[in-house]
Amino acid sequence: MTADDDRKAIEAVVTDYLEGMIYGQTERIERAMHPLCMQAGHYRGNYEFFPRGDFIDSLKLEKMLEPGTPYRAAIVSVDMTGDVAVAKVTDDCFGTSFTDYLTLIRHEGRWQIVMKAFFDHAGEGRP
Repeated sequence: MTADDDRKAIEAVVTDYLEGMIYGQTERIERAMHPLCMQAGHYRGNYEFFPRGDFIDSLKLEKMLEPGTPYRAAIVSVDMTGDVAVAKVTDDCFGTSFTDYLTLIRHEGRWQIVMKAFFDHAGEGRP
């Protein structure tokens, strides 16, 4: 794979993550995030640190957009070294704006998110 191919593959994974989350498409989140993926950050003032399955379960409490509905998100940057990458992503969903730092690893030719750290801008100034 060339660096350009890797970037396109990473962007596709990030799109699966975003649209899976925003549209409630669990299979896309499962494809984007490694089964052992962890996520951490403060959401609505609560510190969260849990695995992919708990993240998917937590989405059931949120209001999803209908598939195809426009949403606001951007891949701000992608930094790659070999088979490791970090994508900085901004997105608006669930009544707030987030900045996500997604760590991805390419294993057996496939990129997946292995760690997600996020910042909820509605909670700015909170510890």
